[in-house]
Amino acid sequence: MYELQCPACNKPSHYNFSDYLLLCPFCSTTFRLNQEDGHKEIYGDHYIIPNTIDGATGKELALEWLRRLHHKPGAVEQEFFVTDVKGFSIPLWIVSLEGHTSWKGLVKKQNRQVIRNSSSDYLMETGQFRRTYRWAINARNNICETWGLTRLHEPPEPIHVEWDGFPFDSTFTRGRLSDEEGRTAYEARNYFEFKYSNGTPILGVQVNEEEGLRRAKNQIELYHYKLACLNADYLIDYRTELEVAGIQLTHVPVWKVTYMYRPTGLLRHVQKPRERHLLIDGYGKGVLSGELALVYHDKVMINAYVSAAASLFFLLLGAMWHSAFLLIALFCMGIAALSIFTSVKKRAEKEEEELRKLSASHSIDRDKKAGTKAPARAS
Repeated sequence: MYELQCPACNKPSHYNFSDYLLLCPFCSTTFRLNQEDGHKEIYGDHYIIPNTIDGATGKELALEWLRRLHHKPGAVEQEFFVTDVKGFSIPLWIVSLEGHTSWKGLVKKQNRQVIRNSSSDYLMETGQFRRTYRWAINARNNICETWGLTRLHEPPEPIHVEWDGFPFDSTFTRGRLSDEEGRTAYEARNYFEFKYSNGTPILGVQVNEEEGLRRAKNQIELYHYKLACLNADYLIDYRTELEVAGIQLTHVPVWKVTYMYRPTGLLRHVQKPRERHLLIDGYGKGVLSGELALVYHDKVMINAYVSAAASLFFLLLGAMWHSAFLLIALFCMGIAALSIFTSVKKRAEKEEEELRKLSASHSIDRDKKAGTKAPARAS
């Protein structure tokens, strides 16, 4: 931390020079510092979305979300315990742009009569599509410091997301129970002032706009490539052109809620309590992303435990009373073994998919640095 005078109000304060932009705590001025010559340049295109909730409201929103999903809404207070509620005002580069993509590929014929009379089973087709975005890029070096912020893009198309950015407008209208003011988070932004954070910590800006713009372009090109692949069985060529309208820095309020699930019934003997997380929009009060208390793996393992216990019970009945119960015990053992096998297989597939995504991301970065674009030609 170094002491420096603000170029607007001339009041001294301590700043972290590793940040790309510095924020004056007195007058909320945003400015750059050239460390070589000491020149200060005020940055004016900086906005903030007001934070409208506090810790108690965040806790209640999390419990309400759990009530909507739980099979016994009245038992949520007894089985779910909120252990931590933290709010942040996170800097995002909002890139306004439009993407035009044209593609060419082979599509398998559906008409069997045409197939019999043709030497090829595929037709050559071409197409175009256009999308407009306000694409959000995290302006922090550690994009994983806040749980779930890297997994906010949930496209309606059946594709795997391999990037951390997301379309801002569709994401920050997600999960709202009501829209009282009728304004989106983007429309509610104000010029940056500390007062709009309403007590939440404001994280510093560490990534410059050139890096944010580069990452946004790469992610949208990859997104459009995957969209083009949905239109053809074999994609031969595609081309994406991006028209950038502007880029703005916006601080966005996000609340991270941590909770634990402790069932009160017989399930408590087979289900270990684990921490789960939610991300809540600090302006619109919608749940942006959340972890369920019980996922597919947990349900399968619970089924395995119950089946194993039932097999032991019927095994004892078969040994003490009638041998017919041994068949039931054998059936329960089979269910338990199948459940464990399914759970292990699904977990291995998930790990393999994560490794594949990681290797694909690294190969794309290498191709970009080498001057080529992957996975297909784009401009």
